[in-house]
Amino acid sequence: MDKDKYIKPFRIFVTVALVMSVSMNFTLLSRLDQVEYQMNVLTSNQHNLTNEVNGQTNHIQNVMNDIMKEQSWISAINMDVNTKELEGGQAEATFEWQVKELQSDSEVVFNYLYGDSEEYTALKAEELQQGLFQVKVPFEVDLEPQWEVGLSTSNSNSQQESEEKWVEEQKQQKNTLKYFVSVSYDDTLKSGEIHTEQLGYFESSNYGFLQTDIDMFNENFSVTLTKHKVNDSPVVLEGAYLLKYEDGTLIGEEELELDNQHNPPDDRVRFFHLNQVEQYEEMRLGIKVVYSNGKTFEKIVYE
Repeated sequence: MDKDKYIKPFRIFVTVALVMSVSMNFTLLSRLDQVEYQMNVLTSNQHNLTNEVNGQTNHIQNVMNDIMKEQSWISAINMDVNTKELEGGQAEATFEWQVKELQSDSEVVFNYLYGDSEEYTALKAEELQQGLFQVKVPFEVDLEPQWEVGLSTSNSNSQQESEEKWVEEQKQQKNTLKYFVSVSYDDTLKSGEIHTEQLGYFESSNYGFLQTDIDMFNENFSVTLTKHKVNDSPVVLEGAYLLKYEDGTLIGEEELELDNQHNPPDDRVRFFHLNQVEQYEEMRLGIKVVYSNGKTFEKIVYE
């Protein structure tokens, strides 16, 4: 009887404790749900605010660009080169632009510097209609293919790569055109910003882009030549040859095989292969390509 006297209050205490625990857990879970909800709301608000700020920034930038265009005294300068005129390496680049609020006695001049020249040449612009001006600038390019050589071996000659990089930089400088427009009237002279164009792209307009890949093995190597067209030139790459040198002397020439199976019918890309070529001491390799117009070009690809 005394035992039941203590058990009953203990059961009541345990029951109350369980109820309180369940209640506390429920309250805690509810608060966690509220915190998660608030975090989601905060994240959503932050995302919306970011989008709104980005939208306002873009709008302000567009407005500023429009204001700058309206306040600018000269429009963008458009350049057009007719690649059909490139035969013989001679071509003309046509430039057109608009001058706003032109004075009646204004002189509009196109100033350009090409290649290694150190002084700008000034050409008086022709006014096609009110405020619209044009000039034609002659330039010369050395028509030849653009080469790129890939060599999959750990013994590549870093000096050769450095020299090729230097040669490429010199070619880019030779084909760089810089120009700006100036307008003068009374005692006022206004000059636009200097623009730069790389015209070396037109060098490869007839003969395309040639990618040569050489894969070295233990005692042999293979050569793959891929020709890419850069425009609709009718000139076709008809043949490619591996030139083998030793001590500066040509000791052999092997023709690369045209891969007709993988060449597309429009000749936009042409593949040539030569496999299982034996390596030799003091090896120096070149590639010779022959085009349908009779032109041939050579390049050292390994030494």
